[in-house]
Amino acid sequence: MINKHIENIVIKTPLDNPKEIFSDINNLENDWLNNEQDKTYFTEETFLPQILVDLGIVKSRSEVKRNKPELFVNLIKYDYLEIKWGKKKLFILVGE
Repeated sequence: MINKHIENIVIKTPLDNPKEIFSDINNLENDWLNNEQDKTYFTEETFLPQILVDLGIVKSRSEVKRNKPELFVNLIKYDYLEIKWGKKKLFILVGE
C-alpha cells in the first residue's frame, strides 16, 4: 500500500508525456517538479481494481466489483480516464 497522496496514475508507457498531461501548460517544468511528480504513481499493473488496492483506496478488488462494477476492468489500450471513488478523484493515463 502506498502511503502518500496520489492523484495521477500512469500505466505502462503512454504515448504522451505525463508531465504534459498532468502539469499546467504555462509553467510545465516547475508545476511538474513542485506539484504533480510527487502525486503521480507509475505502474505496469493494468487491472484497475488491483491498482486501487495497491494505492489503499479500496480494501479489496471485490469491493470494486460490488460497488462500482464499471471499474472492474483491465486497462490495456491507450486511454485517458478520470474516475472518482468517494471524495477521491484520480486521473489515469494508459499506455501499452
